[in-house]
Amino acid sequence: MHAAADTANAKVLPHPAKSPAVVQASNRVTTGVHDFHGRLGIESGRRPAETRRWAVAAVEARDKALETGAKSVDAARTLGAGTLDRAGAVKDRLSGGIAERARRLRGTDEERGTRG
Repeated sequence: MHAAADTANAKVLPHPAKSPAVVQASNRVTTGVHDFHGRLGIESGRRPAETRRWAVAAVEARDKALETGAKSVDAARTLGAGTLDRAGAVKDRLSGGIAERARRLRGTDEERGTRG
């Protein structure tokens, strides 16, 4: 019964009317089982579940979203910095390669010009 109440409390945002009803039904069953155990002389230490309020669930969901968003921004910043560094290295290699090729081509052109 507590698992059902916990599940209902976890889903209070999408089901604000049904969730408290499930928790209350769970509590009624738990109370009945507790009373039955008492009559049999069996100790039962289970307490009734508390209904989770919609406003509390909304605040917790907002806080979790903000925390996840902040982590995502940090990850994107780190990834972006790494990507920028790699792009700079590729640019340097490309420009160095182009300059070297241009030097070789000039050398070849100058050699052709002096022979002819």
